[in-house]
Amino acid sequence: GATYSKWAGKCENCSEWNTLVEHIPDDAELGKNAVSRGRFSGKVLESVSINDIIPSDSSARLTTGFKDLDSVLGGGFLLGSVSLLTGQPGIGKSTLILQICDKVQGEGKVLYVSGEESADQIKLRADRLEVKNNDLLFLGETDIDVVRDAIGEIKPKLVIIDSIQTMYSDEITAAAGSVSQVREITSQIMR
Repeated sequence: GATYSKWAGKCENCSEWNTLVEHIPDDAELGKNAVSRGRFSGKVLESVSINDIIPSDSSARLTTGFKDLDSVLGGGFLLGSVSLLTGQPGIGKSTLILQICDKVQGEGKVLYVSGEESADQIKLRADRLEVKNNDLLFLGETDIDVVRDAIGEIKPKLVIIDSIQTMYSDEITAAAGSVSQVREITSQIMR
């Protein structure tokens, strides 16, 4: 009667080896709306010629104000997309991000979420870089639920999370920065 999400050789209930048997639940056990892996979902798939696709407004881009960065991004940040900026510590990621926040002034609110640095640290860097965007809002937070609520309330044009490995979700028991936490946080951000 025990359930295992991955292969196991020993049953934890009876402490016997090689007694586990794979059981694939049928639709009645899963519930009538559940779709199990590898089963037909009932959805009719329809392929479309790439030439017949008309891009929607969601293909609009938010330019960063940096010609080379916009070029790398295909013309700027694709609205509704998630982009990951990586690099060695101290290389200037947070500095570049603040400069982008300044360049997008007038495009809408920007929410800068920091789980690593305090408001004072971000403000000192912003002053040094002469960032004057009145639509730039700061949130010092590491709980993704709080961040998600803030995004829903503020409805910013751009959200910066600095950095992803400091964020955590109560739904995952692993420590912040673990692969499972980063995967869950990224999934929630995309949604």
